[in-house]
Amino acid sequence: MGTEFSVAAKAPPRRSLHLIVDCQRPRAALLDCIGLAVEAGVDWVHVRDHRASARDLFLLARVVKQASYPHGTGLAVHDRVDVALAVGADAVQLGERSLDPVSVRRIAPRLGIGISVHTLDAARAASAVDVDWLTFGHVFPTESHPGEPACGVDALAKVVQAVSRPVIAIGGITVENVSQVLAAGAAGIAVISAILGAADPGAATASLRRLLDQTSGR
Repeated sequence: MGTEFSVAAKAPPRRSLHLIVDCQRPRAALLDCIGLAVEAGVDWVHVRDHRASARDLFLLARVVKQASYPHGTGLAVHDRVDVALAVGADAVQLGERSLDPVSVRRIAPRLGIGISVHTLDAARAASAVDVDWLTFGHVFPTESHPGEPACGVDALAKVVQAVSRPVIAIGGITVENVSQVLAAGAAGIAVISAILGAADPGAATASLRRLLDQTSGR
C-alpha cells in the first residue's frame, strides 16, 4: 500500500505526494507519465473520471495498478467504492457525490478513505469520522476549476490546525509554491498538471519529492 501516515516516534512522517490522473489525456502518453512519476517517488496515484462507466474506470484503474504496484505506490479510486474493491485498490477518495465515509467503512473496512473538503466546517465534520486523510482545496487558482476562487494558504493553515487527520493540499500546487502549503502544515500534496503537464514528468516528480522530503510532517 502507499505511504503510511503513522510511523515510529523518532522518525517524522514522510509528506505524501499524490498524483491525480487526468483521464482526458491520450492513454498511452498518460501511462508513460504515470510510469515515470511512480519511479521518481509518487506515493499515491488517484484514478478519477466522473463521466466514465464503472467498466471503463475499472479497466483504467487496473492498468494504472499494474504500472504502480511494482514501485510500492498506492492506488486510490475516486467516488466508486465498487470499482475500488473490484480492482483491489488501497483506498477510495470520497467527494460530495459519494457515499458517506461511515457507510464505506462498514461495507469496505480494508479500504483507506480520503475525503475531499472545501471549507473549515466541512473539514471539521469529516475529521470527526473514521477517515485516513482530508484533501483540502483548491488552495491556488487552477485550470481544473476555472473561474472558482481559490481557498488560499491561510484557509489551509486553519484547517490543519482544526482537525486531527492528515491534510493533503490540492489545487494549483507547483514547485514554486509548494513551500507555502508545507509551511501551512499540509501532510502532503495532490497534483495533476505539475507532473502530467511537465515536459519531463519524472524530473518534475523528483523535484516535488525533494521539496517534500526537505521538511518533516505534522
